Order: sequence, then C-alpha cells, then structure tokens
Amino acid sequence: MTDRLAALTVHAWDITTGRHLARIPYTACSWSDSISEPGSMSVDIVLNEVTERMDEAGVGVYAMLRPWRVILSVQRGPGMVKHAGPVTSREWDPVARRLSLSCGGGWTLLGRRLVLNHNLDRSFRDGDVLVDDEHPAGDWLLHLTGSYSDIARGLVAEAMKWGALPIALPAVTGGTYERNYGGYDLATTADRLSDLAGLEDGDEIRFTPRVIQSDAGDRLEFLLQSAREIVDHEWRMNAAAPGQRCYFTKYGEDGAPLTTDVWAAGGKDDDKTVMARRKGSTLTAQGWPVMQTADKSHTTVSILATLQAYAASQLAAGDRDSESFALKAGEEWDMHVGDHMDVRISDLLLGDRSFALKITDVSGSADSDWITLQARRRT
Repeated sequence: MTDRLAALTVHAWDITTGRHLARIPYTACSWSDSISEPGSMSVDIVLNEVTERMDEAGVGVYAMLRPWRVILSVQRGPGMVKHAGPVTSREWDPVARRLSLSCGGGWTLLGRRLVLNHNLDRSFRDGDVLVDDEHPAGDWLLHLTGSYSDIARGLVAEAMKWGALPIALPAVTGGTYERNYGGYDLATTADRLSDLAGLEDGDEIRFTPRVIQSDAGDRLEFLLQSAREIVDHEWRMNAAAPGQRCYFTKYGEDGAPLTTDVWAAGGKDDDKTVMARRKGSTLTAQGWPVMQTADKSHTTVSILATLQAYAASQLAAGDRDSESFALKAGEEWDMHVGDHMDVRISDLLLGDRSFALKITDVSGSADSDWITLQARRRT
C-alpha cells in the first residue's frame, strides 16, 4: 500500500437521514461504478463477539445491517468516498461465520420510489382512472420544466416528498424542456432518470456520495449531479513509462451495440403505435453492412419527438467504432467515472501513441490499492 493513502474503512449510515451509525470491520470489499448507473458494492464480514456489539445502543452488526435499513460506504477518510449505497441483500454462511452484503448506489434509492405527484397521497381513491397520455387528469399529472438537470431535480424532489432520503439537490438552472409524467404508468424514479440520460441530448447523471462533517456528527449524503457531461478531472498519464502507477491492460471491440438503422416503437393507443426511425452512415461508409436494431423499451412514450430522441441516442452510440480500453491506475489518483484521460500507450498492436479517453467505469477492492478503469475514445 502506498503511504499516500489513508486506511480503507467501511461505515454504516442511517438510510433516511444519513446519520453515522458505526464503522464496520470487514474482511473483503469490492465496488464498481459506471456512467449514469447506480453501481454496486459487496462487503464480507466475519462475525464474532466484538462485531456483534457495534454501536452505542448495543445493536450488533447482524441486527443493524438489514436490507433497505442502512447505507454502507467504503472510503479513505471522509474526503475520499469510493462508493456508497443501500444494502439490498445479504447472505449468512454459518460454517464460515461470514455475512455477505450486496449494496447498490445512491441511484438505487430511487428504485423504490414511483413517479407520483405527492398530492395523490391525500387525493387517491381506489377505482377506475382515466388514462390519457397527452393530458393526465388532476393529480395524476406531474409536470416538470426547465433544463434536463431541473427535470431530474424535480423527479428526485417529488420522490423525497413521500419520505426522507439523504440526497442533496442541485440549484435550478432554467431551460425550455418540458415533461409530463402520468402517475398511472407506475414507473420508478430511477427508470425515469435513466430515460433522461438515454436521450440523444440527455445529461449524464450521477449521485455522488460525500461525507458532511459537523459538530453534530458526520453525515453521508448523495449529491445529485446532472449535466451534458460530468468531468471532475482532466488526467494526463503515461502508461508507457516505467515505474508509473498506471498501465495499459486490455483493448477490445464489442460488436453487440453496433447499428446503422434504429427502429423504435413507443406506446399503443387503441390500434395505433407511435414509431420513429434514425439511420446513420458512419459505419456503412467504412465498409460495414446495414445493421438494423429494434428498440422496444419505451412502451410508455406517446410523444414522437421523445421517441425520436431515444432512437437518435441509440444510433449515436452504435454507429461508430466500439473500441474499449482497460487500464490500471493507483488509487491515489481518485479517478471518477466521466473523467477525461489523455494517456500515452506503448503496445505491439496499438503502437506508441497517445489516446484521448473518457473513463466510463471504475472498480476497486480492499485487497489492492489499484483501481481498474474502462474507457472509450472521446468524441
């Protein structure tokens, strides 16, 4: 372990207030994050008499760390939170006396909140509901306007009206976008945030965990970040120089996302279905064949312009080279998903040259002070 890094620790936090509960002694921990996704973490704990008497109230680890009761974080001091998210499942091995915990990320919290106007909490009555995608009736409508960041903010703010969550909201930026959400779709807030991120001109979205220190005690919160591109750092690395804590490990191309012709189907209204198509020429001009793709994942979309944006987003991602780069870097660099990385690589296949990359995935584990990076070329 490099002497530049503080000890890696795991902590438990209250899932509604973010209040610190206890430091958790662990035997194994690993985490992974991707752009505009919740990420994941796994933690193993070997239970004994000490770990069964953890917090000041005398609550043991097993009683404390129940699914959807706490958030776990892994961090190097309060200023470098590597990952945090709610415990979603756990498994007990009585022979090894090992408790294995699976966790999501901040985004995971919104997977248990539906996109519903909070006025429905008092106005809803069991019975028939008039479904009109263009003009939802009464409190079934959640109308949001502004930038995409404002709409994401509005979705999360409405979700938090139904019950507290340790999420900090960004400032309103203003804009001309508009979204009408019909509550009868019973979509989760997490899914609607994914929809926003999936638009052709949509934002990258991240729930960044951070520890707030005060005289009243430490508190964990997730900062909602939404922007066309989230870049915390611009890195310049030399993976070709000896002795550097950065090296190139893998290069690949995945043909699965390649497409040149996207056909998207939206929602049905009686005997009608809204459809959109977006066709590209980048790959076909270089010798690739026509590759058609069906997008049937937006069955609640009734507005043509929205469906067109989803089709265009899939085409933009698929009508280009599908190169991916894997690298290892020292954890002291504190690289985040979304960061830009200009890296020099000396390789038999790729030659000796520099690449302008965007980091798309970051993963690490407690048994190493190296992190694994996945990246693609910047456009």
